[in-house]
Amino acid sequence: GAPRVHITFPQQLAGAQGGRPELASLMVMDSSFNPPTRAHMHLLTSSMQRFGASKALLLLAKQNADKAVVGASLVQRLQMMELLAAADDTGRTCCGLTGHALFVDKAAALQALCAPGARVHMLVGFDTWIRITDPKYYGEGQMLSVLSGLFTSVDVVVASRDPAAASNMPALSVAEQEAAVLSLPPAVARGRLHFVETDAEVAQLSSSAVREALRA
Repeated sequence: GAPRVHITFPQQLAGAQGGRPELASLMVMDSSFNPPTRAHMHLLTSSMQRFGASKALLLLAKQNADKAVVGASLVQRLQMMELLAAADDTGRTCCGLTGHALFVDKAAALQALCAPGARVHMLVGFDTWIRITDPKYYGEGQMLSVLSGLFTSVDVVVASRDPAAASNMPALSVAEQEAAVLSLPPAVARGRLHFVETDAEVAQLSSSAVREALRA
């Protein structure tokens, strides 16, 4: 079927689907939200200001391309996301759910959700960006052409990861992360790939840090 993002919050947006004029300038945080934290909202609001987005969307995928759902259930994550969005008293934050696991499919679904010609920024962490640019998710030799198509429809904002944070990725400094992101050929990125440094104190409020603290 057609690519779908289902808005779950707020209720007045949850009814009608497709081509919403109020979503003409959207900052989308694509994350596993396990759990959602203040770090998510801080990064989201600072990115909205930086890129001039008028609405924010916390987007949860029902399935991940290569990570099983562990920790909080999808329902629990969505409930926590909605609490986080409801705490934004500006009313600019929505929550949504998608069945698409692959990033390029999510981007297509977001385009279908928004008004024609909407400016959509997709905000992802550095670890997610590494997966997006892994050739194994694409047909033989097709990655750059698929990504080139992606950048015709959306901007991608990659947020740095705390170099000291636990991760199954190699430890890279923020400068090394930025160089890795911006190494994508300019003809592919079309000036629509951006790197932002996550505030160091806020980075310590990451989901993995919260899970670690709960285990301690």
